[in-house]
Amino acid sequence: MPAAPPTTVPAAPPLPGPLLQPAASGERRLSWDVIRVLAVISVVVQHATFTAQGVMPWLVAPPVTWGVEAGANTLMVISAYFVCVTLAKRRPGRWWWQRIARLLPAYLVAVVVTYAATLVAADFGYWRPGVRDLVGNLLLVQSFDPAVTYMDHSYWTLPLQIGVFTLAALALGLLGRELWRHPVVLPTLAWVGVVVPVLLAECATGWLATLSNGFVMWRWQLFAIGLAMWLASRRRISLTHLAALTAAGVLAEAVISPDVDSAIVLALACLLVAAATLGPDWDFLRVGPLPRMIGWLAGISYGVYLMNQQIGYFFAWLAQDRLGITGWGRLAGVVALAVFLGWLLTRFVETPASRVLTRRRAGPRQPGKDEAASMSRSFSSGAPAEIRTPNGENPRTTTL
Repeated sequence: MPAAPPTTVPAAPPLPGPLLQPAASGERRLSWDVIRVLAVISVVVQHATFTAQGVMPWLVAPPVTWGVEAGANTLMVISAYFVCVTLAKRRPGRWWWQRIARLLPAYLVAVVVTYAATLVAADFGYWRPGVRDLVGNLLLVQSFDPAVTYMDHSYWTLPLQIGVFTLAALALGLLGRELWRHPVVLPTLAWVGVVVPVLLAECATGWLATLSNGFVMWRWQLFAIGLAMWLASRRRISLTHLAALTAAGVLAEAVISPDVDSAIVLALACLLVAAATLGPDWDFLRVGPLPRMIGWLAGISYGVYLMNQQIGYFFAWLAQDRLGITGWGRLAGVVALAVFLGWLLTRFVETPASRVLTRRRAGPRQPGKDEAASMSRSFSSGAPAEIRTPNGENPRTTTL
C-alpha cells in the first residue's frame, strides 16, 4: 500500500534560537543510551538493595542501599519523548501496532517465567500465586482487580504505556495531524497531563478511581514531561516554557508520591534528558569499547527491566541461604542475572516477535532501513534511539 502523501498544512512557526545542536550526521546518539542504562541500573539496584529487604527481611543487609524510586519514572519520560518522535512520522494505526508488538510478547513471556519461578519459591515458604494471578497479569488487569496480585511490581509501567499509546494513536487518527500542528494544542495537552494526575490522585472515587488506578493515569505527568522535551526540541515551546512544564511535572510526582528524594533525582534525570534532547551528543564518552557496551545494554534494557525484580529476590535468597554469598557478591550476582535474563528475553522473544508481528505483507523494502531501525530501541516505546542524527543540509521534518 503506498504511503500517504505528506500534509500541506503549514506547521506552527518555530521559535527562534539554536535549541537543537545535533551530533555529526549519520552518527548514533550515545546520550540516550547512557540515560537509559543509568535509569535501568537505578531500577535494578533499588530492587536488589531496598525493596528486597522489605519483601524478604531475613536477607542480610546489603553493603549499600539505594532507595530512590526514579529509574522507571525516567524511562517513562524517555518513552514519551520517542513516542512523539515516531508518531510524528508514521500512520497512527501501524505505529500503535508496532508498539504493541514490541511490548506485549516479551511481557507475556516474562509473566509466565516469573510465575513459574514464584511457584518454585513457594515450596520453600514464599507466597504462592494462583491461576487467577497468572491470568490477571497476562491480561493486564492486575491494576483493575484487587484480587489479582502483581507477579512483579515492575509491571506497573505496562498499563500506563499501553493506555497512553492507545490514546495518542486514536487522537491522532480521529482528529488528524492538522489539529495537532496548531501551536497551542500540544503545549496545552502537556499541561493537562500534569494537572489531571494530581486531581485524579486527590479526588477520584468510584469508577473513576478504578479507571485511574487501572491505567496508572496518576503517572501521566511523566509523559507530559517527555512531550514537553519533544516540543522544545522542535522549537515549538521556549526553554522557559520547558522548564516550567518540567518543574510542574516533577512537583506533581512529589505530590502524588510524597518522596522528596525520588522527586529530586527525577528532576536531575530530567536535566540529563533535556541535555540529550537539546544539546550535542556526549562525545566525551566515545572511548574505546565503551559506546558499544552502553549501546548493547541500552538495547536490552526493556528485557532487564521485566526480569530483574521478583527473580532477583529469589536469586538473592538462594545466594545467601544455599551458597553463603552476601554483600557485594550477592548484589553483583543479582545485577548479572538481570542482564543475562534481559539479554535472553530480548534476543529470543522481543526482537524476533516484533519482527514477525510487524512484517509487511507486501510492498518493496528499502535496503538498510529496517536494519537501522532495529539497532536500538527506546525503552518500551519501540522507537529508534535517535539512531541517526539528521544532516544539516537535509534536516528531519515532522508533521505532528
